[in-house]
Amino acid sequence: MVYPYLEFTATIRRPIIEIIIKSENNFAIYPVLIDSGADYCIFNIELAQALRIKLTKKRTDFRGIGKDKIKGSWGKVEIKIGNQAYQTKAIFAEISQFGHGILGQQGFFDHFDVKLSYQKQTIEIDPLKILN
Repeated sequence: MVYPYLEFTATIRRPIIEIIIKSENNFAIYPVLIDSGADYCIFNIELAQALRIKLTKKRTDFRGIGKDKIKGSWGKVEIKIGNQAYQTKAIFAEISQFGHGILGQQGFFDHFDVKLSYQKQTIEIDPLKILN
């Protein structure tokens, strides 16, 4: 699967794609940044509420590029990218200021071989053979 970089502003392009996130009975099309520096997939807490995703009661702390701790809760979802769907755990937190979610090492890169080409402005995503 090959996707173009998304124009974020007039001078900035980012590796953002749209995915489908599914809970038991609901789904949403959601833009996400492919971030090789992120340990986990992180999505907006409002998405969990809208899709009625069951979240863990125990909150987990994590840090982004800033030094402030962000609190989030884990939830299980199905992610569909192109024609590939799989189950994974993700963190849901208050990240609405980004306007998109984050695909990280666990929950995305462990399922796909990914090549980002800034020069070509393309994202190549190939499923690994071990997809469940």
